[in-house]
Amino acid sequence: MTEPLHLSIPEPPREERLMSYELTVAESAARAGAVVLREHQGRVVDLRTKSGSADLVSAADVAAGVAVVRAIAERIEGAAFVVEEPEVCELAGVPAGSLHDPEVWVIDPLDGTTSFIHGYPCYSVSVALVRDGTPVVGAVMNVPADEMASAATGCGATANGSPLQCAGAATLDRALLATGFPYDRGAGLDRQLRIFEHLLRPAHDVRRDGSAAIDLCHVATNRVDAFWEAILQPWDMAAGVLIVTEAGGTVTDFEGRPWTVDTRSVVAANQTLHAVVLTGIAEAEQC
Repeated sequence: MTEPLHLSIPEPPREERLMSYELTVAESAARAGAVVLREHQGRVVDLRTKSGSADLVSAADVAAGVAVVRAIAERIEGAAFVVEEPEVCELAGVPAGSLHDPEVWVIDPLDGTTSFIHGYPCYSVSVALVRDGTPVVGAVMNVPADEMASAATGCGATANGSPLQCAGAATLDRALLATGFPYDRGAGLDRQLRIFEHLLRPAHDVRRDGSAAIDLCHVATNRVDAFWEAILQPWDMAAGVLIVTEAGGTVTDFEGRPWTVDTRSVVAANQTLHAVVLTGIAEAEQC
C-alpha cells in the first residue's frame, strides 16, 4: 500500500504575513471612509475654505477621516496618523504623527472635495502606511466607481483583486495624459498652464478629474498613460505612488528624483513615457 504523500508547505515569512495584514487593514479602512462619504452624498454641510477660496473642506471630509483612522486604530495598536484634516485625530481619539516618524499612516479621507460637493463622480479615500518616509502599503477607494486599488511593497498591485501591470503608450502622440490644477491661481497656475500647453499639443489628449489618488491609479490600470501635477501634498499621493510602482510604473518628481514624503510634484507613467514627459516638463520650464 502506497503511503500518502505529505507536502510540507512553508509558512510565509513573518514580514510578509504582517504586510498582508496591514494591506487588509488599509483596504478595510478605505472602505469605512467610503461608507461615510456615501452617507453624506447630496447633503454637503459645514463647508469652509482652507488655503484659498478654491480649497474646500466639508463635514464629510472630517467624518470620513474619523471612520478611517478608527478602523486602523482598532486593529493596529499604537498606530499614529497624518491626516489632511488635522482635527480628525483629536475627534477620533488617536495620536497624531509626523511624516518623518519611523511608521505612520497617511490619510486623505476625501481626495476630490470639489468634485464631491458638486456631485461630480470622481473622488476617493486614500490610505497609506509609510515607513521611514517610504509608502509600504497603499489603498485607494474610488468611491463612485466602487473600485479598490491597492498594493504592498514586493507584493504587486491590484484593482478589485485583479493584478495590475503598468504598460501603455510609449510616445506622446498615442498617450492619454492626466493632470490637475493648483488652488494657487497665481504663479502656480501660470507654471502649470505652460506645462499643460507644451504637453497637450503633441499628446493624444489630456484628462482632469480632480483626484490625484485616482489619477495615479488610472496610470496603474492603463486608463491613462501618464499623470503629472505640482503643488500636491503627501496624503494626495502616498498610496497611489506605491500602487503605480508595484504595477511596474515609474514615479518621480518633476526633476526626476525619487518620490519621498517631502515631494510636492509628481510624474507617473510607464518607464518609456515617463522620460518623455519629464523632457516635456523641462522644456516648458525653459519657456
